[in-house]
Amino acid sequence: MSVQFSKVELTAVAAQTEQFPKRSLPEVIMVGRSNVGKSTLLNALCRNKNLARTSQTPGKTQLVFFFTVDDSFYLVDLPGYGFAQTSRKQEESFSRVTDQYFSQERQRAAVLLLLDIRRGFGDLDLQMVDFLDYYHIPWQIVLTKADKLSRSKQNDVRFRIIAELKKRRESVGEKSFHFGSPIMVSANQANDPGTEELRRFIASIVR
Repeated sequence: MSVQFSKVELTAVAAQTEQFPKRSLPEVIMVGRSNVGKSTLLNALCRNKNLARTSQTPGKTQLVFFFTVDDSFYLVDLPGYGFAQTSRKQEESFSRVTDQYFSQERQRAAVLLLLDIRRGFGDLDLQMVDFLDYYHIPWQIVLTKADKLSRSKQNDVRFRIIAELKKRRESVGEKSFHFGSPIMVSANQANDPGTEELRRFIASIVR
């Protein structure tokens, strides 16, 4: 079956591994800092603005959401990291469910690492990069909220991030498992070409 993002179903909402789906399908995982725009992008990708709820409170969503897309793969929404408005107990729970997800042997096609184009890499984003490379998990950078910058500044950020990644890999002498140039999206805009590019990318890796 070809991937058209025409049939999307919420399959599981999990706080622990026992609640993860048992059916084996390729998984595309969305990660990023709180309020980076994961829910907005997920809704845009799936052409359903009500699919994932957006929150103005960073770190409020601390569950793992599994969406089955076209009966072909799971789109996995992990809790945002780096939030401040939460209790220490909640923060520990967030870390645990994320660690549990990555500690399981699952059919991961790629991780989409979302970065706010206005902020670029933060320390926690770089820690995620190191983690993914260490465990040989392929990943792709997605720059969100591209419409907040001019076209020239968008390209400046893209080139800066590419340079940062190259420098980082050279300094540590390790292989990187990222796919290539960052994809820039403006998920709030109708018919956003970046969102369509991301759909094509996802379709290419889950076939």
